[in-house]
Amino acid sequence: MTDSATNAALKPFDPGREIGLRLDLAVEMAREAGAQALAAFRRGSVQVERKADGSEVTAADREGERLMRAAIARMFPQDAILGEEGEDVQGASGFRWLLDPIDGTRSFVRGVPLWGTLVACEYNSRSVVGVIVIPALNEMVYGAKGGGAWRVVGTGPPTPARVSRIESLRESVVCTTSFDYFRKSGQERAFIELSKASRSIRGWSDCYAQVLCATGRIEAVVEPMINPWDVGAIISIIEEAGGRYTTWEGEVTAYHPHGAASNGLVHDDLLRVLQAK
Repeated sequence: MTDSATNAALKPFDPGREIGLRLDLAVEMAREAGAQALAAFRRGSVQVERKADGSEVTAADREGERLMRAAIARMFPQDAILGEEGEDVQGASGFRWLLDPIDGTRSFVRGVPLWGTLVACEYNSRSVVGVIVIPALNEMVYGAKGGGAWRVVGTGPPTPARVSRIESLRESVVCTTSFDYFRKSGQERAFIELSKASRSIRGWSDCYAQVLCATGRIEAVVEPMINPWDVGAIISIIEEAGGRYTTWEGEVTAYHPHGAASNGLVHDDLLRVLQAK
């Protein structure tokens, strides 16, 4: 082994630098995969298939994830990968990527522009990087642990992403993708109680609702049926924007079927409503 190789092997692990490198890649991948999906979206006539669980998938979903997996394998071959459309990849670095090339496939195939591309990265099971790109609206939010949360619109410069300052759930606008998911998961009562406790419930769905929450345009997002790749990105973003993400029981994890993001100020009241039986 050469001296330079020895020095490289002995170089101390710098979490901040490693997170920064992965944030750069996450932004690049999300933009590229999002642009690729947008081209298919604009062409229309998207071919839709049904997966084993009944959910919809398109060629654009699979192509976007292949693109991102290949980029991770080139840059960080020791990182683990969990994606919606492919097999789990085990890793040895402590970092794990969560990929969702098209979050909101139902919107995508029906010509609704509120779908997005999600990229998250965890370190030791804790979210440290999140990127959400809304290609059809040319909008992006991203965040990394200790680095703040940022919003980019079009070709403009990044500006700080901050949650709203409304303190009362009674005055809050809450988003959820669909009442259907509450019904399918047996959580109809939670939806009814939430509608009573908040100012308004809106269906600005999927990851676009997360963008709205992180940028202060709504106060909370509640979902009763989610996967890790659906919410991995918002955890880092919302925390750096001054808010909170937890399960309905208050645990900070992407690995639970229901979750809530908020401006933090209404979070405890939100959880009390969701936990009411």
